[in-house]
Amino acid sequence: MAVAHHAPDRNGNTPGACRRRGGRGLRAALAGAVACAAALAVSPASQATAATTAGCQARADARHTDWTGMHFLGDVVCPHNTGSIRVQSTTESSVNGQIAFSPSWFVCWKRGSPYQGGDIWYYTQGDTVSGARTAKGWGYLPAAELASATHPVPGLKQCTWS
Repeated sequence: MAVAHHAPDRNGNTPGACRRRGGRGLRAALAGAVACAAALAVSPASQATAATTAGCQARADARHTDWTGMHFLGDVVCPHNTGSIRVQSTTESSVNGQIAFSPSWFVCWKRGSPYQGGDIWYYTQGDTVSGARTAKGWGYLPAAELASATHPVPGLKQCTWS
């Protein structure tokens, strides 16, 4: 089983949390595993800023930049069902990417169309890009797909545009 080595985007962000992917050589798999372990290690300084809630871990010092150049400080990493990332927070919106591996990080939440009893959607970047290539797989996953008993996930900020 190989550990994914996601190439950083132009801002140095890697899409998603550490994820598994096949088809890589042993050397690349080992390098990816070391990088993944380092990325997931919680330093003593950041232990105070990390919180675990209902299967999700808040990371106050995580940094991401989306396709529009918007910067995010803090995220949550949650287990979830794999699925489609949508351009907007509605089931009618076009698919912009896929989340193929779990867990993943999410940078904010907003309200959208109802989906399986809830209207909370989480903003993230998919593992694959489809649809609008310029959006680089960024979009929304409905809350019902996350393994959290509470929505929005405690510790995650509301999207500023919601």
